[in-house]
Amino acid sequence: MSRKQSIAIAAVVAIVAIASGMLLARSVLNPRGGAQLGLAQATALEPARALPTFKLIDQSGGAFDAARLQNRWSLLFFGFTHCPDVCPTTLGVLAQTEKLLADLPESRRPQIVLVSVDPKRDTPEQLASYVKFFSPSFTGVTGTQDDIDAFTRALGVPVATSPLPNGDYTVDHSAALFLVNPAGQLRALFSGPHTAAVIADDYRRIVEAG
Repeated sequence: MSRKQSIAIAAVVAIVAIASGMLLARSVLNPRGGAQLGLAQATALEPARALPTFKLIDQSGGAFDAARLQNRWSLLFFGFTHCPDVCPTTLGVLAQTEKLLADLPESRRPQIVLVSVDPKRDTPEQLASYVKFFSPSFTGVTGTQDDIDAFTRALGVPVATSPLPNGDYTVDHSAALFLVNPAGQLRALFSGPHTAAVIADDYRRIVEAG
């Protein structure tokens, strides 16, 4: 990789990091919410924020829209199947988190959703085999490029495509986790680095608070 390419990629990563911080900053409507709940890492949104309208598809080809986030808790992570490090690491942590929360009633356990930021390569079939490697219960979601772009922009998720020396490309993106409550509202954000025990503990506190 040339020095120029290295600088360009580093700049993109820095922009994504800054944008992630801005996302957290503008999403916290009551910064005391996390402290009141005793959260170690998550940032609670007080009050919870309505999600934008979206229409995507899951790994089975079925519709995935706001109705799929109703009546249960959900953790959304934005990533892609060709991701070399952040995505598999985060999904591995979420698989561990799922096990730590297995003692909760089924209605209070989170559904864990990977939303692809690389719909060009992440077909439903690709996502189906990828998410099952981490947990058979995980859901993979994709859509058209326009629909994915509209959803990430509306949520403030930073995404940047970067060319690679071999002619391929990678996608830089936020590693934040989005917690959606059973009313389909954004309830909290989890910033990285992620650990299963911390996510599970903060999740329990938020769910107990309602």
